[in-house]
Amino acid sequence: MAAQGEAFEERISEFDDELASEFSALLGVNALRVLKRQDEEDHKERMKMKKGFNPQMRSEAKRLKTFLTYDTFRSWTPQEMAAAGFYFTGVKLGVQCFCCSLILFCTRLRNLPLETHKRLRPECEFLLGKDVGNIGKYDIRVKSPGKLRGHKARYREEGARLESFENWPFYAHGTSPRGLSAAGFVFTGDRDTVQCFSCGGCLGNWEEGDDPWKEHAKWFPR
Repeated sequence: MAAQGEAFEERISEFDDELASEFSALLGVNALRVLKRQDEEDHKERMKMKKGFNPQMRSEAKRLKTFLTYDTFRSWTPQEMAAAGFYFTGVKLGVQCFCCSLILFCTRLRNLPLETHKRLRPECEFLLGKDVGNIGKYDIRVKSPGKLRGHKARYREEGARLESFENWPFYAHGTSPRGLSAAGFVFTGDRDTVQCFSCGGCLGNWEEGDDPWKEHAKWFPR
């Protein structure tokens, strides 16, 4: 998946000639020259910023929290930007997609964040609906129990549980398969959902720093 590595920062333009013409007529200045200069400055900032898939920002709720210090007097709302995959970088007023790394510095009244995202980075796997681990604001940790792949007795041994994590998704690598298997979990093969071989409880939407033992005890106390 291209979004996991360091991405080449192609030159993009957040402005268009039509907008520049409107500004020029309204203000009586050469807005195209001003906007071109702004594009160049923004490109230089993008070149300096870290690229690649950001697993720490998979959660829409976490992305939304990054906007606590954001200038709220903008045309895009934090809710719209977080839902479109963006989080606030803290660099100027830049926002970045957690999946494809697209960085935007401009907000526009005529387009929503999702529309601009699609226009500038249509190949983004988050936009295409692929499983990149996005955790929506209404997604929950506890999942409906499924049927274990194989007999329950097979997973009494920790080694057998660990083997089930062969295809553990890349976006959930912040939660160790070894730690999950030690806590009694087996990978179900569905996104990042795991199931306890003993109590049958299912948990998903793992985020970096989650403790499998604590989450197990929290949701399925004995």
